[in-house]
Amino acid sequence: MRIVCLVFATIMLLPLHAEIIYTIPQGYTKVAIAAASSDIEPTITGISVTLLNDLEFASSATINSDYDADPADGTQTLAITGQNWSQDQWTEQPHLAYITDADGAEEAFLISSNTSNGQLTLLTTFDLLGDKDSETPGVQNRFPSATTVKIRGANTIGSIFSSKIDEFSPDDRVFVWDGSEWLSFQKNGFGNWVLASNLFGNENGTVIFPDEGMFISRSATSAIELTLFGEVPAVPQISTITKTKLLSSRIPVETTLAGLGLNDDLWKSDDRLYIWNGSSWDAYLVNGFGNWAPASNQFGNSNTLPIAANTAIFVNRETEVSGAEGIIAAPLPYDPLSE
Repeated sequence: MRIVCLVFATIMLLPLHAEIIYTIPQGYTKVAIAAASSDIEPTITGISVTLLNDLEFASSATINSDYDADPADGTQTLAITGQNWSQDQWTEQPHLAYITDADGAEEAFLISSNTSNGQLTLLTTFDLLGDKDSETPGVQNRFPSATTVKIRGANTIGSIFSSKIDEFSPDDRVFVWDGSEWLSFQKNGFGNWVLASNLFGNENGTVIFPDEGMFISRSATSAIELTLFGEVPAVPQISTITKTKLLSSRIPVETTLAGLGLNDDLWKSDDRLYIWNGSSWDAYLVNGFGNWAPASNQFGNSNTLPIAANTAIFVNRETEVSGAEGIIAAPLPYDPLSE
């Protein structure tokens, strides 16, 4: 069971750039990791972290036209106004830069470096100024060059599970999809999260991006309840899915399959969503009527299928699309300005 408490409290926040004032809705969610069925039957639970970490900086920004395309670590820089930073202030601990698009939605990118004179370097697999649809040159850019940026701490595998680390068994596993395979993490004898292939390492600082889901294989016969605190998303949260991804639900309340915002003009008939039902994957596709349907019944309609808060959905695009074309930004199913 997932318990959600959203407190839409009006707080006047004056970050470092004092001209920007935000209303910050706060809340918490309780996410249950299911107990193993028996000592020899582990249970799988899909989760995601949908609340945001505290806002540490906000300002206007200019995206520079300097995308450096590297398959492993492409980068792009932003020029920031109103900053008062030290060199690499935002990389001593991992931080994310949330950039706002022309529709008011935002997407998070990992900060790889910053200068003391207001330049941020972000890791990105695509040009932030590229067209949304490469087949229609001249359409609206992926992001406008003049935009806003918000900086927040990144969640890591260590920070997400730190309050409950003692309840995890050495036989429990956390699985994260890296785009091509599952990475398996476990707790070692020192209480650190490590890759199962290197028990003497330390992966506590591995970043779990806001649009990433995780699968937990629980071997102990007791459940674990995580209490996750943070800021409730007040604008739609963008995910970019170019091929395969374990996707976060992005919002801390229940939604529907149609409400995930995945079915756009670029979605193909061979693309699939997979939802874990507690024991196996249920597959869904977009049918000829433009509805979500079970892969086993293409004439069905699963648009209203409930998607639990803080869950994870496996997405597979049969044909890879560009980063600029992979945008997903579902509208919020609540009013963030209500009190």
